[in-house]
Amino acid sequence: MNRVFVDTAAWLALLNADDVWNPQASNIRSDLDRRRYIFVTTDFVQLEDADALCAPRYRKSTANFLTQVYHLKSTQVVALSQDLLRQGLKLYSERLDKDWGLTDCTSFIVMQQQGLSLAFTSDKHFEQAGFTRLLVWD
Repeated sequence: MNRVFVDTAAWLALLNADDVWNPQASNIRSDLDRRRYIFVTTDFVQLEDADALCAPRYRKSTANFLTQVYHLKSTQVVALSQDLLRQGLKLYSERLDKDWGLTDCTSFIVMQQQGLSLAFTSDKHFEQAGFTRLLVWD
């Protein structure tokens, strides 16, 4: 079974037609869907999505998406847990040379634990952490 980690940047691009990454993200998602990839994301990422799209203009569609994503067979959402938060905070504390956010650090932990190498994101931090980023300018 093929699986890919989906970060905040990809969800934002898919949810917002005005996002500069939207056309490429839509093409990548179609390709991943066609190849039957399972999308792996986290509650931490979903929190970032909700925070980024909290303006009244986006709020209803964002709330609908966030509610529905938990029921999609093609998507696995890794739950918030104190253990994952602690592991992410440990990585965050150890990598003082990086400007990785805590959500990124929890994402890297999940990717390592689940043996994932592909990140559906435009965030260069995933490359810094040793993963392959799918959203890149051609």
